Amino acid sequence: MGRLLLAFLMLAAFVCAEAATQESPESKREAMMKEMGRKRMIEKAGGDEGFRSLCSGVKKCLNIDYGFCTEEDQKPWPKVKYNDEFCAPFIEITKRGLPADPKVTGATEIYSRLGRQYRAIYENKGTLPLGQNVISYLFDNMPFTAELINAYLGTNYQLEYTSRDRRFFSGSNGRSLSGEFFWALQDSAGQKLGMRNVFFGYGHAQVLKWALHGTAVAYLDMDPVSDKEIRYKLTAIVFPGNSVLNSIMQMRVFKSVVGDKIDHIVSDIKKSSGQYFSGNKEPMLKSASLKSMENVQYILDFETVVNGAPWKLGDFEKLQKQRQQAKEIPVPLQVKEK
Repeated sequence: MGRLLLAFLMLAAFVCAEAATQESPESKREAMMKEMGRKRMIEKAGGDEGFRSLCSGVKKCLNIDYGFCTEEDQKPWPKVKYNDEFCAPFIEITKRGLPADPKVTGATEIYSRLGRQYRAIYENKGTLPLGQNVISYLFDNMPFTAELINAYLGTNYQLEYTSRDRRFFSGSNGRSLSGEFFWALQDSAGQKLGMRNVFFGYGHAQVLKWALHGTAVAYLDMDPVSDKEIRYKLTAIVFPGNSVLNSIMQMRVFKSVVGDKIDHIVSDIKKSSGQYFSGNKEPMLKSASLKSMENVQYILDFETVVNGAPWKLGDFEKLQKQRQQAKEIPVPLQVKEK
């Protein structure tokens, strides 16, 4: 009887142990979904290296633990000092209103770059002879802005929206710079609409003898000095793909050339706006591309803003919808009596 009881207990223990190791269909589904989510995050982060940069960066700088990151993923890069200087962009972008939340558009791509081993920072600041309303209109209608500069200077700037919400766009200076960009933030935590911007993008540049391409995060901050002038500061954080590129991009001569390229664009804006505000409308009126029905309307809108009408970022889409709705309103049939 004792042996029978012992055998029964052993059998029961075995069955219980077996049952414990068996996963329920729900657990299997949950594990599968988690793995699929992890793979998607690795892809969005730009591969395994980017994924580790994301996990380790937000952990060290923001003390955030993603459920899809393992301890190995969160392991810090050995050559990175996670000090105040390195973590500053993490904190800055978070304060501006873009949290390190994978559900937020662009967050994974941006924070995975910020956590990488190599980065180069470029700054450019100065003033532009444009008021806040005017600069808001020009940012609100980028293709028209490029055509306006081209009309005055004979250049080949190109700016085109690539999404319906106008947050994704591509651009080129027609010479040595081009890229595809995401307008991640248009204000700072809801303040200063159009004057506090964050961009993320993939760029291509010819600098000296090097043809380079890569990713960057940029802040563009602007403040009005007067009704006809704004002060700007552009900060671009570029992420070299390896130590050799990092060394090149840290060189003083390299940074100087990059600064010159940015200055050239700023100079083109100043030259074209200078001609316009001096009263020279002839290049604008003679431009073939600005003679389309759309651009003629944009010229009228632009002139209205220049003459003092207010404009905020986002007004362009509102105005376009109003005009479209006005077209769709049926005109009542009128019969004249004889």
